[in-house]
Amino acid sequence: MNYDHEIRSLAAETLATQTILAQALFRLSQFDPGLKRAITEALNDAANIVEHVAIEAGAAAHPAHTVKALQIVEEIRTMVLGGGSKPKHAV
Repeated sequence: MNYDHEIRSLAAETLATQTILAQALFRLSQFDPGLKRAITEALNDAANIVEHVAIEAGAAAHPAHTVKALQIVEEIRTMVLGGGSKPKHAV
């Protein structure tokens, strides 16, 4: 098995999925202030879940994994809500 190829393929797939998700949420947020509020709350919930999972896992969770997960949530928040939105968590 070519692990480098697999890693690059997974990274490309992840990037594509994140971009599609962010753009779909962005377009939905433009339709209605209620949708934008719900999307903002969902992004907050996602950050809280990542924190909760990290706390539950304790020492078994690699700190870089948790930091990267929170960073991705915040990157998606920026893509959806713009750079002026206040991050839920500092990364």
